Amino acid sequence: MSKRSIDVDAARRLVDEISANLDSLPAGGARQAELRAELDALRALLGREDAENPEIEDRMKSVHGKFDRYKEELQAEGLRVGMFLSAIGRMIGLD
Repeated sequence: MSKRSIDVDAARRLVDEISANLDSLPAGGARQAELRAELDALRALLGREDAENPEIEDRMKSVHGKFDRYKEELQAEGLRVGMFLSAIGRMIGLD
């Protein structure tokens, strides 16, 4: 058995914490389903005794990448919503 440089227990706790946060969100959405699938795949990989560091690192990078992309999408959505709210406020004389 090779020595792992990744703290698998810490990674499992993180996956559990992220999963719990996803569970607390309102159901639905393609982003949530994709994140759930990535987390489930990572959880399964972390549960394997024969999982190698490069496999774990690749899967963790995949989860990280999805979060980054979704964060950017949500920020852009928030800006658009803010612009719409400002326009509506101006139209009804609130601004």
